[in-house]
Amino acid sequence: MKIRNITAPALAPALAASFALVLLSGASSAFALDIDSSNSKVNVVSTKVLADGTSSVAEIFTFSSLAGSVGDNGEASVTIDLGAIETGIDIRDERMGEYLFETDRYPNATITAQIPDSALANGSRTIDLELNVDMHGKQMMYTVPVMVSSDATTVMVTAEEPLLVDAASFDLQGGLGKLGELAGLLHIPTSVPVTFSLTFTR
Repeated sequence: MKIRNITAPALAPALAASFALVLLSGASSAFALDIDSSNSKVNVVSTKVLADGTSSVAEIFTFSSLAGSVGDNGEASVTIDLGAIETGIDIRDERMGEYLFETDRYPNATITAQIPDSALANGSRTIDLELNVDMHGKQMMYTVPVMVSSDATTVMVTAEEPLLVDAASFDLQGGLGKLGELAGLLHIPTSVPVTFSLTFTR
């Protein structure tokens, strides 16, 4: 299955997808890995259609708080703090948490995957990684093409292409509508591109 999309709110929303995508820390029975949050990022591209209906604006949002690891059995888990979205505008960050992600009820997005031992061998390779994304009370499966680069101390996982996140898959379309209303926009598309680059340490 070659699903290249994730569903996320106009958000930068995405989610994550945010969208995610992160679990790529391959693991093997020889060692566990921990995410290096300072050298990892998940970005989403949010597009808004202005009230005149004749123009649109695209912006890049990111999440500042990521946590995760890969166990000795190869099970990877990455958690995105949805309240830590950074759009460059404080009030917008707050509104996304309140109306889009509803962080009082769903504070995190969690991504899990099973990493094959072969993905951790030194060198670089492209693999299709199956991810389970749990966000806003919904779960979706995706197959994501990623580049995995490993050496003796680190494993880097980078999305080979943007993931298209659809907010409706996670029941986020209502929140997008509210955000558009508050901002005086005509429309916020529910399909959001998500990219990620994650670094794990052994």
